[in-house]
Amino acid sequence: MEFSVTIRPDDDGYTGRECPACEKYFKIKFGTGLPGTPECHCPYCNHVGSQNEFWTKQQIEYAKSVALNKITGELISQMKSLERHPDPRAFISIGITVKGNPTPIAYYSESELEERVTCFTCALEYSIYGSFGFCPDCGVHNSLQITNANLDLVLKTLALAQTAPPDISAKLVENALEDAVSCFDGFGRERCANQPFKISFQSIEAAQQKLLHEISLDISSGLSADQWKFVRDQFQKRHLLAHKMGVIDSEFIAKTGCAISLLGRKVGVTDDDVLCLVASLRGIAETLYHGIAQG
Repeated sequence: MEFSVTIRPDDDGYTGRECPACEKYFKIKFGTGLPGTPECHCPYCNHVGSQNEFWTKQQIEYAKSVALNKITGELISQMKSLERHPDPRAFISIGITVKGNPTPIAYYSESELEERVTCFTCALEYSIYGSFGFCPDCGVHNSLQITNANLDLVLKTLALAQTAPPDISAKLVENALEDAVSCFDGFGRERCANQPFKISFQSIEAAQQKLLHEISLDISSGLSADQWKFVRDQFQKRHLLAHKMGVIDSEFIAKTGCAISLLGRKVGVTDDDVLCLVASLRGIAETLYHGIAQG
């Protein structure tokens, strides 16, 4: 006997998938992405296999329960046709009564995930845990796409600052600078996650030297000397904001070369600082993205 079982998407049109290699869960929206692609990439470990390998355990149990429900329901129906009621007039009479219910169906619901992504290469819509992953259709890693989207959010924060009261505006601009640096730090760590060396991008100058030493990659190559110094200075400002309440100390003066008369004052962050930093970080991210293969 053969049964056809429909696996329905959730209310938003996403269907659950589970990697047969790492057993992690994700969702895709069929009908988007590459038409009729027979293969699927795991967004987490990049295992590649047939779409039929990526059913979730809950989907398989549901399909089995639907088949058993139909089989047991048909069996009970056939046995009920054999039911006989005893003849009350007969001296001896045997009755047959069939009791029971079909095997219950193991219904399930798809889980909610943290990040929804539309692949910029093939337009597949998918959902994953975390932020970074490979596209299940074309296999392109989304780290640069997610980073640029987060930098776009930084620019939206700046737009809010323009209409806020002065004290709130200043804080929003500072937050935008911190968010830009944190965004790039997360991207850099993700891009270098499979490298044999450890690296942090909170100090972008240290990260540049580390990459030069380990793999001869210069992430500052797309910038002029003045642009690269500007980026380094903004990362130093972020360090002050995060760890020194924004107050200039001797270490900041030594690393940026600013006037010693600024010692003890509050560091200044402007809209233009953040705008220029975001533009530079996009370029540095491109260099890092193409300079380190991932897969």
